[in-house]
Amino acid sequence: MKMVSIIMSMMIVLSCAGQNINTNPETDTSSKKIKETTKRSQKTQRSRKIHQQKVLFENIDDAFMAMKKDLDNLPDDTVKSAFEIAVDILKKNPGHIRANIVLFNAHLYKANKEETVEQFKKLLALNPKTSESCIDLGTLLARLGKIPEAIAFFEKSVEITPDFAEGYYNLGRAYSINRQFDQAINAYLRNIEIEPKHYRAWNNLGWIYMIRKDFEKSLDHYNKAIEIKHDYSVAHLNLGTIYLLQKKYDLAEKKFKQYIEFRPDNPDGYKNLASVYQKKQQFDDAIAMFRKLLKLKPNDYLAMNNLAVLLLSKARYGESVKLLKHVYNANTINDKFKTEVKKSLAVATFHLAETLATHADKKSQAIQAYEDYLKYADNLSETVTKQVQDKISAIQ
Repeated sequence: MKMVSIIMSMMIVLSCAGQNINTNPETDTSSKKIKETTKRSQKTQRSRKIHQQKVLFENIDDAFMAMKKDLDNLPDDTVKSAFEIAVDILKKNPGHIRANIVLFNAHLYKANKEETVEQFKKLLALNPKTSESCIDLGTLLARLGKIPEAIAFFEKSVEITPDFAEGYYNLGRAYSINRQFDQAINAYLRNIEIEPKHYRAWNNLGWIYMIRKDFEKSLDHYNKAIEIKHDYSVAHLNLGTIYLLQKKYDLAEKKFKQYIEFRPDNPDGYKNLASVYQKKQQFDDAIAMFRKLLKLKPNDYLAMNNLAVLLLSKARYGESVKLLKHVYNANTINDKFKTEVKKSLAVATFHLAETLATHADKKSQAIQAYEDYLKYADNLSETVTKQVQDKISAIQ
């Protein structure tokens, strides 16, 4: 099984409200960073089998688009074909932007550490002559976390073509990731001036105003995006988030349901709708939403914990304990979260033990639940500990 790169997860995406942008504007993508990334890629394996159809490219543009969209899932022969086309073009034209990017991606895909570093240096030294080439190179740099460098290329794209809407749109996204929000607003406004029906720019402006807590402007921009494109799911999700923040729960519920209609396979809709139902104290509905979420995202431990707490409130102790133990034993949760889960486990195991103890045929399970309680409950007094131990002795 071939090894694949994981670096492309750092794409510029400004889509949903409340999204955590983890991109650090000072992210180091020097030779050391690229070496670390390619080393990680050597350990990366697929979590599922994918039907691979070999594609041999006839031109560099097709190769560029394929490797840009779905690099991890391309068969070896397809990447080899793209590599060969890129090499052939670069022999005649060393400054060809797309060929250089394809070559970089091919080295990254194969985890060729030294070649990837060297090709990255060549990318930084390129001098694109067209606005489209500036966007191609800037987008790759942004994906690698080199946001200031990406901004420079996006700025050059609009210097070359002053009415280049795509350049201003990419500038807006990059400025936002770099938390240069005033510059981002200006870029998006220029984008909209050139292309008034650019619904993504309207949405992204709404996102900026939302994080600035200017909800009126945010709502106006999200609604404009939906006016232009009714089925633009992200704007519906963002509107729902604002209504949730404003405690307008019925409106939030409506928007999150619309989002789910458009994106039934995305967990965000179910997560946000569960939050609405919790606020409205419709706990059975919230439980149903968390279950749907976990089918799509089984390792969402925060959602799993929230579901467990809801089940605990509904006296469904066995289910609650099972979920809480799964969260508590996860290696990826932080210590603070683990401490909170442990507190819930102590409560849930005690109630489970008390319930099981009333059933003559469930003595062993009751004993285990009491022992779990002693394990998870912190700072128990000697008196309480003795009482629990006496309960265990009585059952035995």
